[in-house]
Amino acid sequence: MKLVFLVLRRLFFSSQSNFLFKTTNIVSIISLALGIASLNIVLGAVSGFESKVSEKLSSISGYTTINHLFQDEFSTDQSLLPDFYSELSSSLIPYIEKPAILKSKDNSSNILIYGFEKKDFNELNLFSSLNNNLNTINEDHIVVGSLLAKNLNLSIGDEIIIFNPLISGERTEKRKFLLLEIKEIYHSGIEDYDSRLVFIPINTVQSYFALGDSITGWMNFDPLLKIDNIDYPFYQLSLNDRHSDLFEWINTQQWPIIFIFSLIALVSYFNLMGSINILFYEKRFNLAIMKTYGMSNRKISLIFIIQGMVLAFIGAVFGILLSLFIIFIQEKFQFISLAENIYFVSYLPIIFSINNAIYTLFFSLICSILFSSISLAYLLSINPSKILKN
Repeated sequence: MKLVFLVLRRLFFSSQSNFLFKTTNIVSIISLALGIASLNIVLGAVSGFESKVSEKLSSISGYTTINHLFQDEFSTDQSLLPDFYSELSSSLIPYIEKPAILKSKDNSSNILIYGFEKKDFNELNLFSSLNNNLNTINEDHIVVGSLLAKNLNLSIGDEIIIFNPLISGERTEKRKFLLLEIKEIYHSGIEDYDSRLVFIPINTVQSYFALGDSITGWMNFDPLLKIDNIDYPFYQLSLNDRHSDLFEWINTQQWPIIFIFSLIALVSYFNLMGSINILFYEKRFNLAIMKTYGMSNRKISLIFIIQGMVLAFIGAVFGILLSLFIIFIQEKFQFISLAENIYFVSYLPIIFSINNAIYTLFFSLICSILFSSISLAYLLSINPSKILKN
């Protein structure tokens, strides 16, 4: 440790060091800080974007769904339910999914109905920002998406009609149409959902579609719940399974981005090599004398490697602090905006990760050792007698 403090003192506080040497060290630290900050921000943006998209998608249809392999709907008769349900009944939310047509005074649109029990409406994160308390939702209420409301000129309190295009001709006129009142308008930021997906109490859906006590399946909104013992003929779909194309696109895009910014961070280490070369040039006579008196190349190398590691450590710490500041500013003021109808989010979400900070710090130290060693391989090959003669 004494050697480390000695190098630090010589590096920044020695009166014998010239202006060029000190300036080079400062430039090296700044370039390293910018490189590490950019890499840390990109890693946080990749993680933040995927996390935010997953959070939005899971707020609509859960982290996993459990359905029947051969039936679109199945009975919830206790004697017919699978064994795993008794253990997980408190964590699983039953739902019904049905296509239909929604007609307003001005127009009509194809929709997808999600039916939930009334007590489960407030459990959905999708509705957490709504002003109205959905505890008061009734069988004649419906919650529609913001884009659907905009396209059909709908407002809270308006009445709409649900029409089942597959309804049997034998049904009475009353059963052909379902008159509902708009209780609330939600906004998910996902165009396909906001323009098509509506939510109705499950009893209303079961009654209108003559399903009895049948449901489509269960949704799991708990990210920590692991369901492994699914009995045949039931099967489980995860969030990644349902949106495999989207997450495959995210994974395909993130690795080239990380690779490019890693190269940008790597370029900053060439300044470190320059700093070591300048230090060697300035102290070449002292080093030549020490080498003549028997100091080994190993000890000389250790001095320069520690110097490089100190520069890299300081640069990495400043880079991590800079990235933390930029991430905080972006999350608070959302300067970098995105097209929500394309990317599912209105701004670029960035997550500051302690793990990423540690990874970039170790990346910085390893690169400093590597680049310092490359520079020293040439410098230590110079004969000290030639230096002293000059």
